[in-house]
Amino acid sequence: MQSICSTRLQSKASVAVRSAVTRRTVALARPAQRRTLTKTAVAFDPQELQNLPKEVLLGGAAALAGLVGLIGYAAANNPAADMAGGEAAAAESAQAAAPAPLPRVNAVLVFGASGKLGRKVVERLVRSGRTVIAAVRSADKAAEVFEAAGLKEGYQQPSGNGSGSGGILITAAGVDVTNPATLSAELFEGVTQVVSALGPVAGRLPDGSFGYIDGMSPERVETQGMANIVAALAKHAPGIASAGSGISSSSILPMASAEDLAAWERLDDVIMGGNSSSALEAAADGSGAVWKGDLVVEGGGFCGARTKALDMDLSGYDGLQLRVKGDGQIFKFNIKTDQDATPESTYQATFDTSPEGDWTTDQDATPESTYQATFDTSPEGDWTTVRLPWSSFVPVKQAQSDPNRGPLDPARISKLGLVLSRFEFNKAPNPSYRPGKFQLAIDGSGISAYKAPRPAVVAISSAGVERNAIIGDDAAARKADIPIIQLNPGGVLNWKYEAECVLRASGLPYTVIRCTGLDDKGIEGPALLEADQGDTLIGVISRDEAADTVLAALARPEAANKTLELRRGEGAEAKGKSMNEARFNRLFLKLALDRNRWRVGLQPFPRAVPPPPPPSEERTKEILADPRVQAVKERESKAKEAEGVKEKELAKANA
Repeated sequence: MQSICSTRLQSKASVAVRSAVTRRTVALARPAQRRTLTKTAVAFDPQELQNLPKEVLLGGAAALAGLVGLIGYAAANNPAADMAGGEAAAAESAQAAAPAPLPRVNAVLVFGASGKLGRKVVERLVRSGRTVIAAVRSADKAAEVFEAAGLKEGYQQPSGNGSGSGGILITAAGVDVTNPATLSAELFEGVTQVVSALGPVAGRLPDGSFGYIDGMSPERVETQGMANIVAALAKHAPGIASAGSGISSSSILPMASAEDLAAWERLDDVIMGGNSSSALEAAADGSGAVWKGDLVVEGGGFCGARTKALDMDLSGYDGLQLRVKGDGQIFKFNIKTDQDATPESTYQATFDTSPEGDWTTDQDATPESTYQATFDTSPEGDWTTVRLPWSSFVPVKQAQSDPNRGPLDPARISKLGLVLSRFEFNKAPNPSYRPGKFQLAIDGSGISAYKAPRPAVVAISSAGVERNAIIGDDAAARKADIPIIQLNPGGVLNWKYEAECVLRASGLPYTVIRCTGLDDKGIEGPALLEADQGDTLIGVISRDEAADTVLAALARPEAANKTLELRRGEGAEAKGKSMNEARFNRLFLKLALDRNRWRVGLQPFPRAVPPPPPPSEERTKEILADPRVQAVKERESKAKEAEGVKEKELAKANA
């Protein structure tokens, strides 16, 4: 925290923790608070900026907090009874008519849920079957925007096209992230993940000027709001707070005794006329198993061991894990499923062993990068923990990769196997195999299935925040950058970056998605998305695409503890194509963990700095005249005109 955040911010986070009170009520049925408009000091010229598109002003920050409302239930009354009896009957009738509380299981808590981006996140989560707690200030506004999206309080129907399972929507009104008292224990009940789609609330004030409504400035909403959320998670959701403690695993095929190894059988190249041989035996010291043999190239060139028929559903896990000690060669791990129509179809993943027989452990990296980049060899020899995520398994048919086959289904595993071959994939030579004797020791826990933490918090931020922090008070560098960094209205980029710092320092598994300019009107058709790190991307993305990425991040351990910038692909190869599961996997797998940024040529995160002085009135006019700003305004204007034409045509057709 000290290396990336200011001392002032640390004090704020500490105060937020200390000030969390014990009042535990979520305002689901309390009178609506009156909306008050108070003028807050704003560090920009309201007359110049009030007509500027939000996409330019806020650099992609499109989550707006809601207002306060109420939800109530009507009680029945029995006029035929006397007053005492009538009151009792009415109370009994009201109790009978009151709906049962909606279940809160594996729920996602969305802050800023009624904002332009937050509402799309809510919609996608509910359509995917998740239980969503929409934290808003106003129940009335939330009901309005959710109804427009075809959502209602409670259980949802699957989407009209038959996709999705239909989840549960629970609206929690009266939630104000700037007030820790509203972040109660009841709010976090059943919550396993959090999405922050927060943003300052700007608009016209009673005196006609443009400013922040109810004091909902970037500093209060973004920075202090995130500090309050983190403090509330630590207090009310200890399960989420401890989610980043590491990877959990369960042994599914122990290999500690001869009885355990009876489930395995030999599968060497003798089945095709070769001369290789191998055997899987219990280790003499009782530590596990030893697979050893003699690899003969002539006539075949592979040794194998596989299990007898299994019936395993491992869909609740993220991959397989085993602890081994080898001799520096590359082995294969085979999985066969009952979805395979032909006996020669398997899924394979390779893993390396140390040439010196070393044992090392990395719980986060994929096997490929682990053995190629992370694990060093050691003359002393040690054990290696190998983790093979499902996404690393390549479909193979008759020793060739099969790109037309679907991904591995871990719910339908029928056999597992080990292979040492002189080939890797598609007859490419195994660069680390050696003919002759080999030995692979396997820990007694055998084959395990592991589960890695998903992001506990996904925060939507803005591209430009890191560049803005690096620029600091360098006026010349700021003048040369993009319009949003030159304007930085209300210091929004600084406060968003400080909010990121709070989250990264929290110890929670997280994903920070920095959207480029949010544009719902000036884009046409689908496109592949691009992600990068280091805050160099410039471009646009729709709120629908940003919401899809949030949904993908929540479901993937590969997204945890990463900060990324996101935009629509601009090349011809990206246009007209849509993201799918495999493409989202690839998008997140290519990104480095934040703690490893410098290992892939990125600079460490800069320190958070105070907002710079606002540009002068004259300079603001120059920035707003920038062709890039004018292009956005022109694109929006054309989109509005097109919408107007469509509305007129629809009205004419209805008439």
